[in-house]
Amino acid sequence: MGRFKIPTGMFLFLLILTAFIINTETARCCFSYTHRPVRCGRLSGYYIQEITRDCDINAIIFKTREGRFICADPQREWTQHRIACLWEKAGKMA
Repeated sequence: MGRFKIPTGMFLFLLILTAFIINTETARCCFSYTHRPVRCGRLSGYYIQEITRDCDINAIIFKTREGRFICADPQREWTQHRIACLWEKAGKMA
């Protein structure tokens, strides 16, 4: 029986693509919240996650300047303060 061979370049491309897709999926759906408040200076933006068939909690997903994603409870006071801070930063840039 013959062996299936895949070119090294194709293998690396598929490996990187898979890692990117997994990372992207993780960023789009929170399953738990961070317990520690994050400084506003580390944040570059946010978006709102609502409950869907794939994501079972409401969340605010903050994006850091380093490109990481942090899931926060929208009911927490610190979360609301960070949203207000980001709006303030956006107003200063306009």
